[in-house]
Amino acid sequence: MQELTHAQANAFFENKLGGLLRKLTPDMHPAWGKMTAHHMVEHLAWVIDGAMGKWEVTVITPEEKLPRMRQFVYTNYAISRNFEHPNMPANGELPPLQTVNIEAAKEVFWQKWAEFDAFMASNPGKQTNHVVFGPLNYDEWRLMQFKHVVHHLTQFGLTTLEEEGLEALPPRPTA
Repeated sequence: MQELTHAQANAFFENKLGGLLRKLTPDMHPAWGKMTAHHMVEHLAWVIDGAMGKWEVTVITPEEKLPRMRQFVYTNYAISRNFEHPNMPANGELPPLQTVNIEAAKEVFWQKWAEFDAFMASNPGKQTNHVVFGPLNYDEWRLMQFKHVVHHLTQFGLTTLEEEGLEALPPRPTA
């Protein structure tokens, strides 16, 4: 395990994200999970709305465990495959699509991306809740967005954890 740096995340956002998203097509299938490529792009935009506090995020981690859980934000460990977001439909169904096609979803994603940067720039020190890690500031959200975007781009075969300097979480010890 290594520390995840802001320089690593920012270099990905500035130099790779656009090109990788351009390669994503509606006919691509995930290596795991149920999302279509179109759903995945909308999901990325939806999480950005959560990071701006546009929808209520209930933190599922007990408060006393948050400091330990937040350490994950700063590691180069990736988000696990098949992580089930607690705010996604419990019945396993995908939410209805909000955009007419994947290209429109990508436009919305980029609008949200710019809106998030502007929101945080105009609210220095602002923290908003992450469902697992609790209150995160701008820099912490950028690290989590890096992990989240890489997770989903890996899901669709557009990059690998290794290419982006991340590694899979080690298996939990059984006891």
